[in-house]
Amino acid sequence: MRRGRIILFILLGAAPLFALSDQSAQDGQNSVTVPSSRGISAPGPRPAELESRVEGKVPPETPVVILDGPCKQPRNGVQQSTCKSVVTRAEVDSVVDVLEPNASPADRRQLAINYARLAAASAAASRRHLEKDPLIAKQLQMQQKLVYMQVLADAFYRELEAEAKNVPISEIEKYYSGHQVDFDRGEVRRLFVPKPIPTPPSQSVAASKLKAEAEELRARAVAGEDFDKLQKTAYDDLGIKAPVTTKLSMARRTSLPAGEDVVFDLDPGQVTQVLDSRTGFVVLKLESRKILSLEDATPEILPFLQRERAQQVIQNTTESGKAEFNLQYFGLLSAPELFPPPRVTGLAGEGGTQSEVAQRSAPRRPMPRKRGAAGIAPTVPR
Repeated sequence: MRRGRIILFILLGAAPLFALSDQSAQDGQNSVTVPSSRGISAPGPRPAELESRVEGKVPPETPVVILDGPCKQPRNGVQQSTCKSVVTRAEVDSVVDVLEPNASPADRRQLAINYARLAAASAAASRRHLEKDPLIAKQLQMQQKLVYMQVLADAFYRELEAEAKNVPISEIEKYYSGHQVDFDRGEVRRLFVPKPIPTPPSQSVAASKLKAEAEELRARAVAGEDFDKLQKTAYDDLGIKAPVTTKLSMARRTSLPAGEDVVFDLDPGQVTQVLDSRTGFVVLKLESRKILSLEDATPEILPFLQRERAQQVIQNTTESGKAEFNLQYFGLLSAPELFPPPRVTGLAGEGGTQSEVAQRSAPRRPMPRKRGAAGIAPTVPR
């Protein structure tokens, strides 16, 4: 688990959540008093018994960390020399579930270990009154301020995420009816005559010869010849040894190279004119075509509409929230978004990839931070 998560874990008030209890180590009892996550005391096993626990069978009320240390407050009017601080599995789980819901069992165990280490070290620092050091006090104040802002920002974006997900079916139907061209699918054959890289004096001659050959192949395609056979002919004439495949299964307008989407303007069985691209000459044939139904298109429409709704909600709720950035200081040409839209869950389509519609509108993903780097950006759940 990243160090940043462990630091955040402590800063978010881990000590109060864990409800640490002081208990005399000299009372001779066989068990210690274990505060549960609801404040109800329950007997817990001794530390020696914890070692025999099997992973996955540790009850929520069981202590997972028991720390010995000096007592801060007298007990029953008597100053105790040593006290125990107890942390239960339920208390560890409650904090991890808030900060890192998908943490693995190994991460959860490491979190408990790191907490014990940090709790022991911070207690030792308190005994030395390091919190009174002006520099340390300033750091504590700044960290508390940043965590306060982080928690509120996360809550704000979680609320936006929930609102953005609730797209009415009427909006989905409206988008579908106005953008059916985006949901064309078809079986397409693609014949490609690549352009070599000739020397400049012979460039125009080579291109004209290749186009003439492409026109001849197109005429044969219109006459009904097989595209794979025609592609092999083109490769043989150019001395190219490569696998021959011309079929594009379930092609989309949005998935074809620029200019080639004109094939979807044809009727099934028709062939395009020779298309001149930077890398070669292309001939396409539309063999079959269908438009996705509203039901099938909905998973692709939702991400786009969810993003639009998120932007609208941000605009409505943050009209007074504006900022001026010193572009020279930041090294930017334009000001960054003050309220970037949340990465709503719906933006991930089936198979974990974004839909065709969402890809056209989604912003570029930011560069990941270096490992261990501090961050104060809203950590919107994915």
